[in-house]
Amino acid sequence: MKMNELKLVYFSPTGTTRKVIMEAASGIDLKSVSYDLTVHKEKKPSLKFKSNDLVLFGIPVYAGRVPATFLEYFENLSGKDTPAALIATYGCREYEDALLELKNEVESRGFKVIGAAAFPTEHSIVRSIGLGRPNKEDLKTISDFGIQINRRIHSESSFGAINITVPGNSPYRKAGAAALVPKVDVTMCTECGSCARNCPTGAIDPKALKKTDKKKCISCQKCLRSCKQKARYVSGTKLKILTGKLNKVCQSDKKAEIFL
Repeated sequence: MKMNELKLVYFSPTGTTRKVIMEAASGIDLKSVSYDLTVHKEKKPSLKFKSNDLVLFGIPVYAGRVPATFLEYFENLSGKDTPAALIATYGCREYEDALLELKNEVESRGFKVIGAAAFPTEHSIVRSIGLGRPNKEDLKTISDFGIQINRRIHSESSFGAINITVPGNSPYRKAGAAALVPKVDVTMCTECGSCARNCPTGAIDPKALKKTDKKKCISCQKCLRSCKQKARYVSGTKLKILTGKLNKVCQSDKKAEIFL
């Protein structure tokens, strides 16, 4: 099939999912266009794709699910039997229902999934878990996934016979609440507004920068990483408790899982 363009649709508060999806894209010989859905937009853009586009979706896994913030953009998402490949990144625990949920969501909107993968990465909150991942070996695996997708789109005349199965349960596991809502050191905050501009959920009001809406916060850590004054932080006690829990259930030597 003669393909048009590679469309990259992703959500990446800490930059890791973006790094992974770009590495996969490097193995696909199509001109690419990026749709970074990390920055909060009150008015959701229209995302309509053609039958000869290839769409690569990328998400970080939050408590075994697709981030609800990412799915808000799907209200204006549609394809026309558009081939799609899925990428889920997760912090070395489990990705549980996330790939299945993403697959069901995109297929219900006119896409045909021709490949999927789950890649273990450094944990976004407890960074000692999976520290430094994706590493050199991971990046090669990710690039190889892109190469295999590239081979598939250029060797198949149609994608109707492809049937990708991914792990997961339906109904999906219950979505978790924000684990660690950031606090603000008011003596260090200069009210530069970086946190509000970068928050993917609009949990920080530009007119009240020293507060965080607990109901909107998803613990993505974007505000911490974007604050040059390091005025935003998470509770040391809560972080210690979370670290203890995650150290018992996470394995930093997790391997990629690929479905083609």
